[in-house]
Amino acid sequence: MFPEVLQVIQEFGAIGGADRVAWELAQAFNRMGLINGVVTSTARDASDTATDVVLVSSWITGLSTRGGMRHLARLLVFPTFTLAATCAVRRRAKSLVISHGDCLAGDVVVVHAVNAENLAIKKAAGQWRWLLNPIHAWVALRDYWMIGHLRYKRYIAVSRRVSQELVKHYRVPESRIRVISNGVDVERFKPDASARRQIREDFGIPQEAPLLLFVGHEFNRKGLAHLIDAMERLGPEFHLLVVGSDNQAPYRAMAKVSVGRIVYAGEQKNVERFFAAADAFVFPTSYETFSLVCMEAMASGLAVFATPVGGIEEYLKDGRNGMVITQDGADIAQKVETVFQSATLAAQLRVAARATAENYSWDNIAGQYIDLLSEILEERKARHAADHMRVAAH
Repeated sequence: MFPEVLQVIQEFGAIGGADRVAWELAQAFNRMGLINGVVTSTARDASDTATDVVLVSSWITGLSTRGGMRHLARLLVFPTFTLAATCAVRRRAKSLVISHGDCLAGDVVVVHAVNAENLAIKKAAGQWRWLLNPIHAWVALRDYWMIGHLRYKRYIAVSRRVSQELVKHYRVPESRIRVISNGVDVERFKPDASARRQIREDFGIPQEAPLLLFVGHEFNRKGLAHLIDAMERLGPEFHLLVVGSDNQAPYRAMAKVSVGRIVYAGEQKNVERFFAAADAFVFPTSYETFSLVCMEAMASGLAVFATPVGGIEEYLKDGRNGMVITQDGADIAQKVETVFQSATLAAQLRVAARATAENYSWDNIAGQYIDLLSEILEERKARHAADHMRVAAH
């Protein structure tokens, strides 16, 4: 019998990046009939799942990791959960443990991003404000222990780029790395005419207006400023819907001629309805590792305009299922106009985008996780057998 598969993630639910990955994997494990659990401090969407939820340090949910005091809150929240989760995992020694970077013990760690590479990119760009954020010191220490000391049997990289970064920054042997991309729920994210009408009505966006969408919490890293610049250059028929929680003030100040055509929706739980409301997804990000939101946009049948960074370039094919852009407002505006001026091209991109996403279903991705865990389980059995033989020999 296959043992319990236990995931570790600080926040577990259908909102966000890594926490959504863990949630989707849990749903897939349930569909496969596997016993599975999750160690977390926050379980937002676990009431209708067979997943066994183990809450640790739940009091930290009262601390906001967004807003003006987010850096200090994260400095308390992240280490507290990591240490508590590590203790919880050690008490479930028979489980096969998948950590999403929030635990110092386990069988597999999923590396969603290599923080050392992200900081290297910022340094190269002359950006140094990150030095004021104390959480980077904790993440560096955690990653040095977790990755640099090879505490896990396998390292799952969500893209080939992440795999290369693990070797580059931590000298992880390639034999210990497995590339398994993130997936997408192609039933949840799909074209939906009803949601399209409702969201546009709720936010005062004309039903026939060309609507661009941006989804992300870190507006600076994900390049919202470049998209605002593009909106300033595009015609008055274009609208932009921004979904995500971050400081809106500097971006609102940037908009002059487009100020009345940019809507900030804040953080949204049912984000799939916002994808359905849009005509295109624009993501001029500076650093990603796979970009789940781009894949969700493709599943929703949207033309995707994105920078070819991280794992995005592995599935975004310029002129076929989307358009490759640079972090330049003029370039973004020109390519958006090119697509919207050709109904044939726009339709081709939407169809190809949906077809691309269908190759990344979560059941397929979960199957790859189980294949890897099966290898680890066989190695565990072999070690136990060898230990018994040594004991018997003495």
